[in-house]
Amino acid sequence: MKAAGKYTQKMWDAIASIYEDTITHPFVVQLAKGTLDKNNFAHFLSQDILYIKDDNLALDLVAEKAPNKSEKQFFQMLAKDGLDIEKALHNEFLKYFDIEEAEKKSPAIEKYTSFLLNHSENSVFALAAAALLPCFWVYNSVGNHILTIAEADNEYQMWIDTYHSEEYEHYTQRFIDIVERLASEADEELYQEMLKAFTLSTQYELDFFEEAMKK
Repeated sequence: MKAAGKYTQKMWDAIASIYEDTITHPFVVQLAKGTLDKNNFAHFLSQDILYIKDDNLALDLVAEKAPNKSEKQFFQMLAKDGLDIEKALHNEFLKYFDIEEAEKKSPAIEKYTSFLLNHSENSVFALAAAALLPCFWVYNSVGNHILTIAEADNEYQMWIDTYHSEEYEHYTQRFIDIVERLASEADEELYQEMLKAFTLSTQYELDFFEEAMKK
């Protein structure tokens, strides 16, 4: 997934080292090979469900800040689709992988979701959108990377297959386009805040993989 212009390109360039650490992280490499310990995957999957719940709420909050009907509907649609993903993870994937539901958020997920919800509630639309973008852009890119290196007959193939979706690709590109427009209209101070939020969210994505490997 490519940047939509010079502003989102600068944002992607700013997280290049974090992204490289992410795609070479043992969690990602072992997941693709099918050698990831089930306990590590169980922590990731059960916590991901809790993350998505708060992410959906953040998207709904951001939708209310949208300056036009089209973007309002876009973020509402992302939140709705997130609920469908949450249900699928809860009803299908936990059962398929024989994983118990998490009762409370882990430290990494608590920190990440608090960050997103705080921006969604208290920041201007542009800044809140920039904070939420890595969940789509970085995760989509990592997923596509996993698809290219995944071993055949992988124990986690059912999960890996979820990364491939033309609809998700379309959503991600639309999100990038929106943030590019917002960044182009922002003054330098706001853009720097957007850049900072985008970078922190990307780091939180990596921190989640790191936490999962310690379980």
